[in-house]
Amino acid sequence: MNYDYSEEQTMILENFKNFCKKELEPRAQMLDKASKDEVNVLIKENIKKLASIGYLGMLHDEKYGGSSIDLISHVIASEQVAKACASTFLSAGASCGLFGMPLKLFGSDEQKKKYLVPIIKGDIIGAFGLTEPEAGSDAVSMKTTAVKKGNKWVLNGAKTFITNAPICDVALIFAYNDRDAGPGGGVTCFIVDSKTPGFVVGKPFDKMGFRGSPTAEIFLEDCEVPESAVLGEVGKGFIQAMKTLEYGRIGMATVCLGIASACLDYANAYSKERKVFGRFLNRFQEIGFKLADMLIMTDTSRLLIFQAAWAKEINKPDAQILASCAKLFASEHAVKCANMAVQVFGGYGYISEFPVERLYRDAKLGDIGEGTSEIQRVLIARDVLSKFA
Repeated sequence: MNYDYSEEQTMILENFKNFCKKELEPRAQMLDKASKDEVNVLIKENIKKLASIGYLGMLHDEKYGGSSIDLISHVIASEQVAKACASTFLSAGASCGLFGMPLKLFGSDEQKKKYLVPIIKGDIIGAFGLTEPEAGSDAVSMKTTAVKKGNKWVLNGAKTFITNAPICDVALIFAYNDRDAGPGGGVTCFIVDSKTPGFVVGKPFDKMGFRGSPTAEIFLEDCEVPESAVLGEVGKGFIQAMKTLEYGRIGMATVCLGIASACLDYANAYSKERKVFGRFLNRFQEIGFKLADMLIMTDTSRLLIFQAAWAKEINKPDAQILASCAKLFASEHAVKCANMAVQVFGGYGYISEFPVERLYRDAKLGDIGEGTSEIQRVLIARDVLSKFA
């Protein structure tokens, strides 16, 4: 195996590291402390900045304004985005990834021209509406319905914890069109413009972390959409969602890696300048051990993510499980890295003026979003048992 980056990947790493440090990192604290109205403005500006460097189109076809880059190279760029500003990564990823990837995989040419092109340019923002108040981990229990009336579909239901809901121009909405057919054949995905009558966005949530990425509920009240709003085939929506979440779990693992990597950098730098008992912090073995553990955690997370991205890129059968492994490990160890970073900073780590306080709050989402740690263990255990039991 060759673990060296290619010349192109090295260039991507350097370009994104420099860009994100200059354009995104100085705004991360600002986003975290901003009012909800200010957040909506700032995050749109950051997404537009990422469009300017080509980030939003990296995984998409050149025909629609993308660059068709490989998934590992995308992870390399994404780590730098997440490291600089996790909230920006989350909102950008929800738009060009969770919304954009189903369009790429299942959309018609007409749908891609209408929605994917402006998503890649950062002119519009997308959202992914799967989770419901009573259907999070148990997504098959969704209650949102789609009823065909003439040449229209009428949607009714509610979605919750939807990233970008307050700022989205368009959303993917998953709904049962035939409950008797079950999730495998009775759920359809619809592309719904946010200005459609009956599409109502709730009050933005006041969250513990990722405060710079707006999140809210979406209510569908007799929301009528045309037949052209159906993504792919009628009844195939749940399968589309599960395929998308394989990419989503790699994305969540990557934002956790970015958080952990930032924690390591901040803790390492602080330990070199902070003196206690007449010595710099990094001269104490207890601190050195924490830095060593953080390095091991971040490097292992990165390797697991690369493995999952490579498997997905070549369509290996176990790509889904490798994505779950990467997401589980990276998310739980980002929390550990953030905890260690706060400990290295001591009392200052508990003060919001210092970035590790924000990173500590941000890290916790990784255990929950894109499938909880418990769900990942269920999936991984099921796979192990099927192979060896």
